[in-house]
Amino acid sequence: MDYSISRLAESKLILLYFIEKIGFPLSNSEICQFSLEKNYMDYFSVQQYLSELVEAHLLEKNKNKNHTRYTLTKDGKGMINYFASHISENIKNEIDIYVQQNKKRIHTESEVIAKYYAQSNNDYDYIVKCSLNDSDGTNIMEINVPVATQQQAQIICNNWKDNAGRLYGTILNILIGDEK
Repeated sequence: MDYSISRLAESKLILLYFIEKIGFPLSNSEICQFSLEKNYMDYFSVQQYLSELVEAHLLEKNKNKNHTRYTLTKDGKGMINYFASHISENIKNEIDIYVQQNKKRIHTESEVIAKYYAQSNNDYDYIVKCSLNDSDGTNIMEINVPVATQQQAQIICNNWKDNAGRLYGTILNILIGDEK
């Protein structure tokens, strides 16, 4: 087989293997971060391969509001089970170690999101957007908070990331009238 075709096939298998090993839906940026960090492929190749894997029905692209996540389809799982031997053992071991070291971080980052952006024509200079998603990317709660300074925006983002579960519970209890 031509080396470039073999490399193309291995790159797609690497993406499928990684998504299978992580075990939950992944965003484009999470997949790119992994691929670039490990120097397996460049950004444009990742985009092309993800698109081709979706077209081949090996990956499913799920959009929920402004979140897009990729999951393996049944055919994708079959493909990786059948062709995993075409990925070098060294690369499989690197992926397994990466998943072991980063799975919790990636999962948390996909569920708890806090961002802020500058606002130009209002009384407040920044809007902080905090959200909590379930494991499939569905938005559970979203709060937009106007603040006067970038420092306040950063503090709110950090506090949301560190305390989202507790804050969600507290807000929900207040809203349903069960303040304990």
